[in-house]
Amino acid sequence: MKRLITAARALCRSYCAAAVAASLLALGTMGCGGDASDSAGGGASASSPPLKMVTVNWIEGLAMSYMQAQVLEDSLNVPVDLKEAQGGGIAFSSVAEGDRDFFNEAWLPTTHQNSWGDLQGQLQKLGYTYRGTSGGLVVPAYMDLRSAANIGEYREALGEKIYGIEAGSPTNDNIRQVLDQHGIEGFSVVAASGPATWQRLRSAIQDRQPIIVAGWKPHWKWSAFDLRYLKDGKTNQSPAYGPPEDIFTVVDNQFIDEFPKEAVCFLQKFEVTDQQIGSLMNTFRTRGDMSKSGAAEQWVRNHPGYVTQWLDQAEACAASDEAVTPLPDDATHSRDQEA
Repeated sequence: MKRLITAARALCRSYCAAAVAASLLALGTMGCGGDASDSAGGGASASSPPLKMVTVNWIEGLAMSYMQAQVLEDSLNVPVDLKEAQGGGIAFSSVAEGDRDFFNEAWLPTTHQNSWGDLQGQLQKLGYTYRGTSGGLVVPAYMDLRSAANIGEYREALGEKIYGIEAGSPTNDNIRQVLDQHGIEGFSVVAASGPATWQRLRSAIQDRQPIIVAGWKPHWKWSAFDLRYLKDGKTNQSPAYGPPEDIFTVVDNQFIDEFPKEAVCFLQKFEVTDQQIGSLMNTFRTRGDMSKSGAAEQWVRNHPGYVTQWLDQAEACAASDEAVTPLPDDATHSRDQEA
């Protein structure tokens, strides 16, 4: 029996979106393994080695990874082993050292510049995942604080703390650089998981308390809360964050030749818009007790048009006589747009 996504592709070409959704629901659900660091199992193919994915606990990359695993297994018949790592540096190293095959959330050329610079000879940019990111210090809109240069005036109210993400992240280093840039002393950057930081943000907003957190786009918090970046502490206004970045999929040097061309093409052509990544993050953010694989399955079932688009692009790429080639090491869409 045809798998869910294959059926979605055929139905999407013939029927309206409502008919597609109804037909997909009738097909039942997929089985893409367990939660957290479990393998995204099922759908093994004797002709392809398992594709070993790595992701970190950033909701945009986490959601994309579990969703990609669903599509790879259920449409392209490529077995997937998906694991979570504690931080981007570990994700980069795991791909460069051959433990994992690819990482779909490399923020370049600034955020992950150290990892990319150290391991560039062992890695390739396969394609763009998202174009035009931003990052910086974020506050609730009700705060009077407008500029990073004035953070020191709020030291007591902020408890001398600014909330970052996991320990060792370059995002936390960016915060320290902004403080140094403005000659601000006496603050600690609190390292915590992303979910823990967003819970702190939620609690502060509920009580209308002052708080500064690390922030970036794309991320669900912008649609959930009324927030703003601090002037002189964000992309394009602070050397710590530099110009706008792009998110890339990075692979090891053997990846293109090791896996089926259509799977490689799918990952190379896969690129999300704000609307796509927004709906995907929202599904994961509101999943409750549902597993991550279950949330990915639900999103795929509810958005057959998006999936069909990516698969059609992969099919056309795979049918071409041209070999799949990685992007240049210095590829950067957003900086080119700035020039």
